[in-house]
Amino acid sequence: MLACEPTLEGVLAAVGIAYLAHVDEEHVRLTSSVDAQPKLGESTVGPFAADERTIALAGRVWRGLDAEVAAGCPRARENRCPSSCAGSCVSKIPYACAADDPSMPEAVHRYVRLAFKAGSAVSAMTTHPAVVALDSLARLVLNECERTRQFARFSRLADGSYLASFRPAANTVPFVARHFARRLRSERFCLVDPVHCVAALHEADSERCRIVCLDQELAGELAARDDLSSDERYIRALWKRLYDGLALEGRGTAERGYDLRSSWMPKRFWSDLPELDPRNAVPGPYVPKRYQGVRADTLGSGRL
Repeated sequence: MLACEPTLEGVLAAVGIAYLAHVDEEHVRLTSSVDAQPKLGESTVGPFAADERTIALAGRVWRGLDAEVAAGCPRARENRCPSSCAGSCVSKIPYACAADDPSMPEAVHRYVRLAFKAGSAVSAMTTHPAVVALDSLARLVLNECERTRQFARFSRLADGSYLASFRPAANTVPFVARHFARRLRSERFCLVDPVHCVAALHEADSERCRIVCLDQELAGELAARDDLSSDERYIRALWKRLYDGLALEGRGTAERGYDLRSSWMPKRFWSDLPELDPRNAVPGPYVPKRYQGVRADTLGSGRL
């Protein structure tokens, strides 16, 4: 059993180590260092430190895989690769590596071994068990990326920047950061995932975000920040009032339609959604200047 860090670099480096050791693929099994549990008769090797040599080995495996599979595809060489493909035989590996599933390292290992053997023909092996396992993980992460784009909620802090705390079931922040950089290009913001201890930091007018890894304590502190701007509470109440006004009646827990709502908006995200937080129903005494005198009191003690 070969233990590795459950990251793209960690898994690819472990695959490279198995190659360099000339170990037959049937005699090696990859597992996350967090879930390492040897079977009877197995011995454990690793995990290996994530130093420059490990990163270089992972890059070597990645380049070799790209040359063997993506660049080796006749359609890719002739620039006839369809938009639905876009080198997905290789590009879906990082998505699969972002999954939290304990089977991820071994699933990626089997797929990489198969891809090196089959070359560009792996794109047609859609029913092979190794391809099915990897596609399942990649699809799960892609779905979680879409949920991150839909349900991440940013709040304005006292210093004028924006903060969103989101807890996805996969390490999605590196994949969705550029989406938010385009949507909030003129703003300074931080999107933090306290579960995977990753954050995307964006400076105003930058085209990209900087992805940083955090320790558990710092990630928790960032996610728990409550130094909101003076008008944030009022804005949250506005959003909740709009959401409640658009909601359909009869969607309670014991009523028809509740299951549909909870499947499209998973309940595990509800605690971080301001429109579902009952505390945001009251805007408080402060009314932002831009909303004063527009309309009579419609939000309790505030004005719209």
